[in-house]
Amino acid sequence: MPGYYFFEYETGAKGPMALPGKYQVRLTSGGKTETAPFELKVDPRVKVSAEDLQKQFDLRIQIREQLSRLADAVTQLDDVKAQADGMAARLPDTPENEAVRKAAADLGAKLVTVREGMIERRIKANEDSLAYPARVDIRLAGLAVSVSNDSDSVPTEPGYQQFEKLKKLVDDQLSGWDAIQRTDVPAFQKMVAERGIGPVVVAPADKARLMQERGTAPQ
Repeated sequence: MPGYYFFEYETGAKGPMALPGKYQVRLTSGGKTETAPFELKVDPRVKVSAEDLQKQFDLRIQIREQLSRLADAVTQLDDVKAQADGMAARLPDTPENEAVRKAAADLGAKLVTVREGMIERRIKANEDSLAYPARVDIRLAGLAVSVSNDSDSVPTEPGYQQFEKLKKLVDDQLSGWDAIQRTDVPAFQKMVAERGIGPVVVAPADKARLMQERGTAPQ
């Protein structure tokens, strides 16, 4: 997603490594598909049980799910903000349209406030982490790194506890976005509809992401 920067925790945002086991790889080219089996094995120098690796994998999957929830929400609210900003910018300069511009600005400000609890878009390089706070996305990615990238072992109890705290924080942040969708977005839609202006739509996250990738990321 445009504007996302995890600095040293980038690997934590990519999901877990596959567990040891038998798999198949499939290659499709020129209308033909070929498959071949392969097996992933634990490094013989690593002494860890399959059960512990499974627990580590399961926690990483749960962390990835929370990161996906955040990414989807940010993509959607950015898209709504872009629609509102674009609509306001295109309106003719008339006194009647000033109320719409103000409503668009107010909606955008609320969206930015909610987004800033999820991600810190001002972080563009490693040194920026000294100037701006780590939001819940980076904290989740950092937890993912500590869970599996630093050791081949079962997650610790503090690791599980930290995940529950961060999951609660994700829920709290997403509740703010849900509230905006229930109240502020419909109110803005009603206002512009009464003036014969096209509506603002909360697009599915995948479609919003595609439109975002084709344009520029909102600020």
